[in-house]
Amino acid sequence: MLAAAKVGGILANATYPAEFLYDNLAIETNVVHSAYATGCAKLLFLGSSCIYPKFAPQPIPEDALLTGPLEPTNEWYAIAKIAGLKLCEAYRRQYGVDFIAAMPTNLY
Repeated sequence: MLAAAKVGGILANATYPAEFLYDNLAIETNVVHSAYATGCAKLLFLGSSCIYPKFAPQPIPEDALLTGPLEPTNEWYAIAKIAGLKLCEAYRRQYGVDFIAAMPTNLY
């Protein structure tokens, strides 16, 4: 399971957008590729509810993904999470591995 991420809240996301994008992309690409390279049978990537558009209908349907602008306060983190989801999809398509993604929700 890949749940690792650099997080920090609204102020940190606004102050360090490049670091949030770079660090989270580095975590995801290194773990996903290493899982593939070492023959990992399954990988579950945990995304984030922030990957959905800011004005997605409520409750948010799965097909709302990539249908509108993201919340600006965590856009860079969200973009990295979307990239991780798509990376698992690409590895599954190209290499036939069982790498999937799930988006846990924020209840409060």
